[in-house]
Amino acid sequence: MSKRKRLTLGVALAGASAIALMPACESVPLTAAPGTNMTLIANPGFVIANGGVSVVTAILVEPAGTFVPDGTEVFFFTNLGRVDASGKTRNGVARVNFVSDARSGTARVDAISGGPAPASSPTASPRNTRSDVTASAVGVGVAAAVGGGIAASENSASVEITIGSALPHTVLVTANPQRITSPRQSTIVATVFDRFGNPIQNVPIVFSLGPVGGDLIEETLDSGGSPRFTDSNGQAFDTLRTRAPVGGGQKTVDVIATPAVGTAESVTVFIN
Repeated sequence: MSKRKRLTLGVALAGASAIALMPACESVPLTAAPGTNMTLIANPGFVIANGGVSVVTAILVEPAGTFVPDGTEVFFFTNLGRVDASGKTRNGVARVNFVSDARSGTARVDAISGGPAPASSPTASPRNTRSDVTASAVGVGVAAAVGGGIAASENSASVEITIGSALPHTVLVTANPQRITSPRQSTIVATVFDRFGNPIQNVPIVFSLGPVGGDLIEETLDSGGSPRFTDSNGQAFDTLRTRAPVGGGQKTVDVIATPAVGTAESVTVFIN
């Protein structure tokens, strides 16, 4: 190979290496235009704690009445559980999954896409930083959401999802047997239902002893005051034990079942 050809090849290889080492251009997310109307729906609106899944759907309509372009990115945030960080629209709809953790309560899921451009600051440096570009790309709403709450009235929406024990409507407490003779114990069952009569799983129930009809407190609960959680049938279990002597005078004990949210209920157990 001639010296001229070797020089040309070397220049070409050097150029290719330089191109390969150049940083890739960062893509700017496509977000909704200012004034876009967003509707947020959660299905279902109630999930069990620790792994319950709800599909969160965002519907985005531009001011002209048309759906936003496909690929428009919507950002999601929640104060309880976890939700996919973002989703892209198809035919104006973006869907993500919300997943509950072990905590019960009401989760608020916020969604935002685009919005008004950030106002210029008189103290801002004329040189844009990477964070400035990001804020401009996704809109001031995202910056507000990251800081702890979405305040914008346009280009955003929120929906609430109830988790675990936030919807108990009825607690039914039973004792088996309700009269303790022998053996000296009784199984206490608290069954939790929602307002539609469906049993609710993963509801924490705290069992405790109420008034004792006698001079001595000789009864204990196996739970020791720690919460017991309802199973797939909506039932939580505890065991009442007594040290009262067999054949003694009759006494009564109230066992109270208290859910994390809702009204406590009780059952009366007769001893001897």
